[in-house]
Amino acid sequence: MSAAANASLLKAIASRRTIYQLKPELPASLTINDIQATVQAIIKDTPTAFNSQPNRALILTGETHKKVWNSVTDSIEAEAGKKRPASVRDEAYGSVIFFTDDKTTEKLQADFPAWAAAFPQFADHTSGAAQIISWTALEQLGLGAHLQHYNGYVKAALPDKIPAEWSVVGQLCFGTPAETTGEKTYITNQVEILN
Repeated sequence: MSAAANASLLKAIASRRTIYQLKPELPASLTINDIQATVQAIIKDTPTAFNSQPNRALILTGETHKKVWNSVTDSIEAEAGKKRPASVRDEAYGSVIFFTDDKTTEKLQADFPAWAAAFPQFADHTSGAAQIISWTALEQLGLGAHLQHYNGYVKAALPDKIPAEWSVVGQLCFGTPAETTGEKTYITNQVEILN
């Protein structure tokens, strides 16, 4: 990778931000197929333990998006807890739902019993990587996004055709940004070199 390409990657990582205020639309130059192709490439190429490839994803838009997030909103008892899922329902264009395939993890546990306890954590790691890479990529496409974890509520609201062995692990809610973000603040967290 050239220094220019590396600088571009680091700039993309730095520009990824949580944007809650969204409009339920896509930028004029972007299609849902562009988003699908981007997420598909990321699911394919995100590294996984033993090349097991447990990551799965689907994209909700339109009435399915609204129906799922309405169900999440209605399932939460406290009024204060309904605010975020209701805003996703009403303001986001769509959601990328991230899953891990539990059958894949269970097969690894059976095939490599000495590592059995570690495989669920490995699946979480690779899902987290796919989520952050997808978030960064969607921001580079001109979208605003925020990551949510209403996992059990979302799983209960998804269509029946989703395999039961797919565990919901995150939701990347996206749309056209309706706000600009402020300056980031940073803690001192120096990476040291030990020789």
